[in-house]
Amino acid sequence: MSANIVEDPQGGHFRSMLFVPATSEEKLAKIAGFGALPCIIDLEDSVAIGLKESARAIAAEHITIAGGTERLWVRINALPSAWGRADIAAVALPGLRGIVVPKVEEAGQLIEIDELLRSAEHEQGLHPGTVKVMASIETVRGLANARAIAAVGGRLERLGFGAGDFSRDIGLEWPDPDGLSPTLEAAKIELVLASRLAGLLPPDDGSYPRYRDPDGLRTEAHHAKRLGFGGKHAIHPDQVPVIEEVFQPSAEALERARRIVAAFEEAESAGRAAVGLDGVLIDYPVVYRAMELLGIRQRPGTGGEGE
Repeated sequence: MSANIVEDPQGGHFRSMLFVPATSEEKLAKIAGFGALPCIIDLEDSVAIGLKESARAIAAEHITIAGGTERLWVRINALPSAWGRADIAAVALPGLRGIVVPKVEEAGQLIEIDELLRSAEHEQGLHPGTVKVMASIETVRGLANARAIAAVGGRLERLGFGAGDFSRDIGLEWPDPDGLSPTLEAAKIELVLASRLAGLLPPDDGSYPRYRDPDGLRTEAHHAKRLGFGGKHAIHPDQVPVIEEVFQPSAEALERARRIVAAFEEAESAGRAAVGLDGVLIDYPVVYRAMELLGIRQRPGTGGEGE
C-alpha cells in the first residue's frame, strides 16, 4: 500500500478501515505492517458459525499482544445473536480502539452495549468510555430509527452503512450492475443527515465486494464522498490506496484552501467580510470549510476556537 494513511483532523476519523477475519492467523499477523491503518478484526460475517468462539479467543489474544500499538477495532456479532454479548466481554481489553456493532436497529441496543462495555472496562481497569462504538445500519428498521440511534451519543463516534445486508433486506441486487440504486442513495443520505444532526463524525460507507475492481470501488467511493460520507471500509489491502486517494483532499484542493484563508484574512483585516477570489465570492461559510480542510480550528473574528 502506497497511500499516505493519516488521521483526519476531525477528532479521530479515518478515511479507510480494513477488515481482517479473526480466523486467519496469517492475515492478523500482517496488521502490524499496516502502520497507521485502522483494522477491524471481524467476528461476524467472515467467521463460520462453528468457529465463533475460537475466533473470539484469537481476537482477544491479538489485542492483548498488540497492546495499543495498532489502531484496532473489532466487529462483534449482532447483539441479538448468541455471540454478541460474549464478544464484548472478551475483546474490551487494553489496546482496543473500538467495536463495530452490526445490524443496529434500535437505540436501546446501544444503551445495553454501553452498559456491557462499562462493566468490561471496569474489570480491565480502563476509564469508562475508552472503547468507542461504530453502529452499522443494515436494515430498513435500523434506517427508520437512525436518528434515535445517532442521538444516543456517548461513546458512539459514527454510523456505518452495510449495503449488502440492506439490499438483501429490501430485495435489491447488490452490487447493482446499473449503478447505485436510488433507494440505497436515499438511505445513505439519511445516515449523513442523522449523523450531522447528532453531532457525530461523518458516517463510514461499507465495503465494496469486488476486490479486483478498483474502478468500481473508486466510483462507489466518489459517490459516497459526494453524499457526505467520511470514509469507506476495505476487505482487501489493495483497496486501501483507492479509498485513501478518493477521500483525502487533493494537493490542488489544499492549495486553494490556503489561498482562500489568506485572501479572507487580508479582507477581514480591512473590515470586509467577503472577498472575490478567481471569480468566486468568499465569505464566512466558504472560509470555514477551507479551514476545516486544513485542520485549522480557530475561526475568523472569534479570537479562539470555532464552535
